[in-house]
Amino acid sequence: MLNAFADWLGRTPLTSYIENAAWVVPTVQVVHILAITVIMGAVAIVNLRILGIIERGQSIGALTARFLPPSIVALAVLAATGLLMIAGEPTRAMFRYVFWAKMAMIAAVILLTAGLIASLKASAAFADPAARAPAASKALAVVGLLIWAAIIVAGRWIGYAQGWPGSPQ
Repeated sequence: MLNAFADWLGRTPLTSYIENAAWVVPTVQVVHILAITVIMGAVAIVNLRILGIIERGQSIGALTARFLPPSIVALAVLAATGLLMIAGEPTRAMFRYVFWAKMAMIAAVILLTAGLIASLKASAAFADPAARAPAASKALAVVGLLIWAAIIVAGRWIGYAQGWPGSPQ
């Protein structure tokens, strides 16, 4: 099924355009990287605040309200640019284990972040800058930072990883 999808995608006008317009791939990659920096900056600020390392004068809720909306926009940009990169070379990513590991980590970190924010809303630390986040929230903040770092590594690794046995190269 994945082979059929890659074959179909490889024959679309979008793939043809991406392959033949020299400016598309570098532009899409730059926008993708800029969106990653937006997310990583926001994630770092909020999670380091949860850990009590930075921005101790602001509540976690205030930082979340400030940085979550741009993160959601950046995540949408990442999805769009990622789809364009896949459309440009359908067999490059979809047939590599590291690509699917990256997708799984993205799903996991989105669920982790939603759960973390929901649990923090029930704590005093969400609204009170002087309150400390619960230890479980701090542990989840560390895990979230590590997963985002792993997502970045996996994204870079896609271009160098071998496809799985029998996959089109």
